[in-house]
Amino acid sequence: MKKLLYAVLAIVIVIVVGVGALLALVDPNQFKPLLAEQVKKATGQELVIRGDIGWRFFPSIGFTLGQTEFRNPEGFAEPNLIQLGSAELSVSVVPLFSRHLEIGHISLQDGRVFIQTRKDGVNNLDALGQSSKQAENNTVADQPTAATETAPQNQGGAEPWTISLEGVELVNASAEIRDDQAGTFTAISALNFTLSRFAPGEWTQAEFDVAGQNGELAFTANGASELFIVPEMNNAELKNMQLSATAKDKLNDIQSLTVTMDKFKAGDWSAVTFAVTGEVPDLAFDAKGETRLKLSEAFDFVQLQALALESGLKGATLPRPEMAVKLSADADYDVNKGMATLSQFKADIDEISVNGNASFKAADIPVIRFAVNSDNIDLDAFLGLDKKETSSQAGAEDVGSTTAGTAPETASAADKNQEPDLSALKSLDVAGTVKLGKFKAANAKLANVLVDVKVAKGVLKLNHLDAELYDGSIKMQAMLNANGKLPTYKVTNKISGVQIQPLMVDVVDNDVLAGKGNITMSLAGTGLAEKRIRENVAGTVDIKFADGAVYGVNVPEMIREARATLKGKKAEYVKEEKKTDFSGLTATIKLGSGKASTTNLDLDSPLLRIAGKGQTNLVSEAIDFKVNTSVVATSKGQGGKQVDEVADLTLPIDVKGDWTEPKFSMDLAGLLKQNNKLEEKAHKEVERGLEKLLGDKAKDDDVKKVADKLLKGLFN
Repeated sequence: MKKLLYAVLAIVIVIVVGVGALLALVDPNQFKPLLAEQVKKATGQELVIRGDIGWRFFPSIGFTLGQTEFRNPEGFAEPNLIQLGSAELSVSVVPLFSRHLEIGHISLQDGRVFIQTRKDGVNNLDALGQSSKQAENNTVADQPTAATETAPQNQGGAEPWTISLEGVELVNASAEIRDDQAGTFTAISALNFTLSRFAPGEWTQAEFDVAGQNGELAFTANGASELFIVPEMNNAELKNMQLSATAKDKLNDIQSLTVTMDKFKAGDWSAVTFAVTGEVPDLAFDAKGETRLKLSEAFDFVQLQALALESGLKGATLPRPEMAVKLSADADYDVNKGMATLSQFKADIDEISVNGNASFKAADIPVIRFAVNSDNIDLDAFLGLDKKETSSQAGAEDVGSTTAGTAPETASAADKNQEPDLSALKSLDVAGTVKLGKFKAANAKLANVLVDVKVAKGVLKLNHLDAELYDGSIKMQAMLNANGKLPTYKVTNKISGVQIQPLMVDVVDNDVLAGKGNITMSLAGTGLAEKRIRENVAGTVDIKFADGAVYGVNVPEMIREARATLKGKKAEYVKEEKKTDFSGLTATIKLGSGKASTTNLDLDSPLLRIAGKGQTNLVSEAIDFKVNTSVVATSKGQGGKQVDEVADLTLPIDVKGDWTEPKFSMDLAGLLKQNNKLEEKAHKEVERGLEKLLGDKAKDDDVKKVADKLLKGLFN
């Protein structure tokens, strides 16, 4: 027991003697002038250590440093570039006797950094760089003299001091970065950071938390990681990294952002998970995902492998109140080229699924390239157009049942004059292809769609659109130029072998025309507002239909009525569908000045030959056509073979009304004018009728004059 007490006493005596020797032999304040001098020489600015440098013996031996300030040049908003409330350095005692400062721990309290760019463009860091270069030049110029003077001292003096660092702690640090020239402001109100150990070749634990503001955006973040410093100090490693953050301004609220990484080393793969929830204007999101990450050893190439992202979306701007989005892909980014590529991506947006490849190159005008494929896209269902149409119809009925004003009509008129915003076309360079197995838009159904599109310098070019359309095909090219005061467009379109009636039923809800059609279109115009399109569109549309029918009018029935009228009889009623069959229908429609007109409408059938001309107003949708129908076979019925006395009869038909309700009527005066034989037959029929009524008096000259006058009024 006595030996143990002696040992403890000896240790205490050694410690006391060591502390006494430390206080007697080493005065830390001797370093203050040296530090200030070296900082002034290197930076040109003053270092002011207001408090003493003192010893700290509990809980470990070390230095304490009072308030310290590193001055700004004159003319800046704050006097100090850097300031410290206090600092503590714990050190090992024994290495001091061999002039080695082994710092066990550095603690910096209430540190602050202030960086400012004035309106004249001068930054308070500029002087540091200039002073540093000047100091280097002075050192080089004075090097021979300094070596001559210090050589004897080095030979006979003490060894130079060496320094090592065991850990760092920042407590309640803050910073402010102001750019008065750009009008930006960033402030860190609180920053805490700890590094448990800083020794090459060993793992250390790093933790931080920060709160601040960038403009109107307030943010917080905290994180932790294990850090490995390699001896060469050029390729550190991380593991067990965790990061959490929030951000909020008047419009956006990132409520939670978390990122985890199992490890990180340049050239190796890392497993990353992430999650974010928040709100932006009219949209709330909740996303999570994972990927594998690799950064090249040169830090110039980033790869993402097996990226998987899932997100729920809610908002009034979406086609639906809630949507689900899934994305999987491989991606990489070339730092030197500024090029990001997305390969083998697959995106599911509710029932829409697409896949393909894409790339993005950063530039003043970003360059985007893509190739997208999908088996089936129903754009109407995705955008909710079907529901909107039903809702609009219901709303129209409600408005019609009340005595409300004309606000809906006024809004509709405003919409028709509103040009779309095409400014985005001027800020993009986009080109790509889209392949779709099935596609539905505006209720039109297409299959095997191939689209090749390009946007550059404010011009959108549809190089080609090829698709199968209602048992036929469509080939289209188009150009839209957004560089003028009003956009201009050109469209060429060739439709071949398309079944017209189901197409019209789906697109315009009109079944008036049936048949297999070929349509060639060449149109151009200025302005994309609905009213301007109708007023300014110009071009031609060539139509060739075969084996079809015009619904809503039965020309043979009208011929029978005409024949009965000429004979003074009532037409025999035959229950037939209101349609007129044809074997061929051709027309060239010219568009311009707000009208669509034709002079060569021609329809052929075994019974009829129909030729017509007329126009429709594209703005008011009014129709004004005159159609002449010639009977070439029989009026008994469509497909009949009997030839009767009205063969070669020309029947004029007026088509009036509008697009939604066309009205067909027989032009009786025109009928009689165009057919001389009918006029002769009419005279004979009138004479026979008068003889039956008046007998011999029918031959009286006065009676004949009255009859002639009535017939002339009819035929003229």
